[in-house]
Parts: sequence; structure tokens; C-alpha cells
Amino acid sequence: MDIATVRRFRLIAIVAISTAYWGLLVWQHLHGGVPGHSFLARADMPRISNWWGALLLPVLTFMLTGAMLAPLEAAAAAGQQITRPARAIMLAFLGALAYGLALIASVATGRSEVSWLLFRSLPLVALLWPVYRAEYVLGFVLALTYSFGAVLPTVIAGVVAGMSFVLHLTLRRGLRALLARRRRDLSASRAK
Repeated sequence: MDIATVRRFRLIAIVAISTAYWGLLVWQHLHGGVPGHSFLARADMPRISNWWGALLLPVLTFMLTGAMLAPLEAAAAAGQQITRPARAIMLAFLGALAYGLALIASVATGRSEVSWLLFRSLPLVALLWPVYRAEYVLGFVLALTYSFGAVLPTVIAGVVAGMSFVLHLTLRRGLRALLARRRRDLSASRAK
């Protein structure tokens, strides 16, 4: 895999996602109207039309695929192979997509206990994986877009990404430092 292939993927992703979303909007328009969604599914909250996703999703895809492409371009510029990092990015994207699809499937099938568990476990997921990275955000947003439009999933993904960034910057880094210190102390005590 070379960097030109990855750049083509970016263009293909933007066009494919935009086309699919516009197709969904046209289908919704012709079959009863384009729905909107309220925050927390509350009637007293503002209703956001799915039409906003027609603007948001192409821009979001452009920005996030650019962020996904940046480390691959840096590796290619350094003369390194990009196959392995590209595969890791794709696996992260697919993992976030699968998590979002599981969340949507549980909501659609009326399994509220499963959807609530998946939603409540997002802080743990944010601690274990760096879901602040672009590939996680894009996968999660795309999974939720069919059911909730693009705006609400983007807000949710933004909050979870921010939480993940803070957790990785503070708690996870602190735990690593604590474990490293503990290992050094154990090594020093064994050496005596």
C-alpha cells in the first residue's frame, strides 16, 4: 500500500459517505419527510433536522480522514512502510463502527438494557482505547448517522473523544507512571 492509494481512499470516502447520506435524505423526503431528533429524546429540547447532516457529514469526513491520513503521510515521508499503521487505523475505524452498530441494533430491537449498558460503558472504553483519534470518531458517527442523523452522533462522539483525551492525558498516564515506579521499586528491592 502506498500513500497515493490512501489519498484516493480519502476522496472516495468523502464522495461515498456524502452520496449515501444524500440518498438517505432523498429517500426520507419521499417517504414521509426527513426526521429530526432532540437531545436526550426530550420534547422540550430543540429539534435538529437530519438535513443539517448534509452539510456536517462531508466536512466532518474531510477533516477526520485528513487527520487519519497525517500519520501515514509522515511515515511515508520518513521512508517507512505504511501498511501496518494503515491497517491499525482501519481496525480502529471498524471497531468504532461495530460498537456504534451494536448500540443502534440494541435500540432498534428494544433491548434498552443493552443499549444503556453500551452507552454507560463509554467512559471505560474511552479509558482503554484512544477514542479521541479521528478513526474512532468517524466510525462511531457513521454508525449512528442512519438512526439519529449526523449532528447528535457528532456531539456525542465529541464529548466521548474529549473525555477519552483527558483520561489518556491524566489518569492513564498517571497509572503508567505509578506502575513504572512500582516496578523500579521492586527491582531495587530484589537487587539488595
